[in-house]
Amino acid sequence: MNCIICVFNLYLVKIQFRKYSFDLFNILLSEKVPAPENVRVISLNMGLVLEWDPPQSTTNTVFNYTSEKKGWDKYEPVCLSSSSLSCDFTDSVSIFGTYQLRVRAELHGETSDWVETKELAVDLITEISAPHVGLRSRKGQTEVDITDPPMKKRNLRDVFSYISYLIHFWKKGETKKEELIREQNRVVLPRLEPLVNYCIEVEILYLNKSSQSSNITCLTNTSSNEVESWLIAVVLLVSFLVVLVTVVLIFLAVWYGYRGFRIMFPDADLPEDLKKFLSQRSQSSILSAMQESAPVKEHFCELRILHKEPNIQQHNLFNQHIQQ
Repeated sequence: MNCIICVFNLYLVKIQFRKYSFDLFNILLSEKVPAPENVRVISLNMGLVLEWDPPQSTTNTVFNYTSEKKGWDKYEPVCLSSSSLSCDFTDSVSIFGTYQLRVRAELHGETSDWVETKELAVDLITEISAPHVGLRSRKGQTEVDITDPPMKKRNLRDVFSYISYLIHFWKKGETKKEELIREQNRVVLPRLEPLVNYCIEVEILYLNKSSQSSNITCLTNTSSNEVESWLIAVVLLVSFLVVLVTVVLIFLAVWYGYRGFRIMFPDADLPEDLKKFLSQRSQSSILSAMQESAPVKEHFCELRILHKEPNIQQHNLFNQHIQQ
């Protein structure tokens, strides 16, 4: 079995070798190496790459390729005799320069015709990749934080003096989208409903062109902390009534407290004669002497009064005697 497989593999190799020999024979007969096909320029984020396809008529022939660039005057080689199907010109060009690129195929010391591109400027043909988008929501507002993609040469705002951001946002699950264009890379989305899931997609606008679209990012908007106007009015009214009742109660407490104090401790006014007497009290010499002298010991005798009812006869005789 293994012998059969080995014979089959040798047969395939023989067929491929014959095909390669046939292609090489055709090339030698034509005395000209076929040129690369589908030559194209790729520029992403200020990079510059030239790509191509091998000649379609010789699919099994391995070619080498040489790529060159021309700035002001003449062509200069960048990739020499490489089997790669692309050449990176990013490090050898300026973003504001005008260049022309070309490539040719090589085989066994023979070369094809050059395939040249049109004149190009990196800053005019470059394509910008998608920006990075971050979302955060706080107090009923959703903020979009946009980060420009990194460039291979300089920064995006150093190359383009004016860029803006095209923001599409919509409720998740709906097809209707709202559009917003801003120059700032931090944007607060307007008119969002609280506790609703929104999706955002961002593009960079530059030179009347747009970048690749960012990934669709979704976030639920937080609840708003704003208080309704009617609730504010109710709170103010209740606060006013509470303050009014408190002031009235304090006034009544002070008033009745004062009245009770006056009743318990009346503020009586003395007659004018008594005030005058008391004011002259200190001027009386007799009174002063009495106040300064020592108390006198008083002597007294015991006196008893007895009452005896008289006889009726004696009383009548006494009355007659008085009448006479």
